[in-house]
Amino acid sequence: MASQKVIKPAARSVAPRHRGHSLAREHLGERGAGATLVVAIGGVAIFIAAIGMAVGGLTLPATYNGTLAPPNIATLGLGQVVGGIGLLALSLLVVGSAAALLANLRGSRTALTAVSAMTALLAAAGFVVLMGSARRDAVLLAALGVAFLAFAGAAFVLARSKH
Repeated sequence: MASQKVIKPAARSVAPRHRGHSLAREHLGERGAGATLVVAIGGVAIFIAAIGMAVGGLTLPATYNGTLAPPNIATLGLGQVVGGIGLLALSLLVVGSAAALLANLRGSRTALTAVSAMTALLAAAGFVVLMGSARRDAVLLAALGVAFLAFAGAAFVLARSKH
C-alpha cells in the first residue's frame, strides 16, 4: 500500500511587509490618499475656473464694442477680475497644501484639513448667496454643491484618519 506524502511549505524567515497602494503613501492610508487626491483635483479645477473668471472680467468691456455701452464700462469687469484673483490664490493654497501632505511635511495634514474645511465653507456661502438672488444659475449651484460635498468630505476624512 502506498502512503501519500504530506508536503509542508518551507518556513519563511522574513514576514511579508505590507506595502501600500501606489497612490496611498504609508503615512496617509487609503482613505487619506483618496481625500488628498480629491482635494488636489478640486484645486486644479478652481485654478482653471479662476483663470476663466479673470479673463472674462478683463474682456467684458470689449463685448460692448460698437453698441450702446453702459456709463460704467471702465469698471464693469472689475468684480470678476478681483474674484478671479481671489480664486487663484485659493487654488494655489489648496494644491500647495495637498502637495505638502503628499511630501509628508510636518503639519501638512492639519493644514490640508483646515484648507479643505475653509474651501467647503466658502462653497456653502456661495451656494447660499446664489440661492438668495433673483437670477439663479443652475450649473453654478450644482458646481458649488459638489465642491462643498467634496471638500467637506475630504476634511472629515483627513481629520479622522489615524495614520
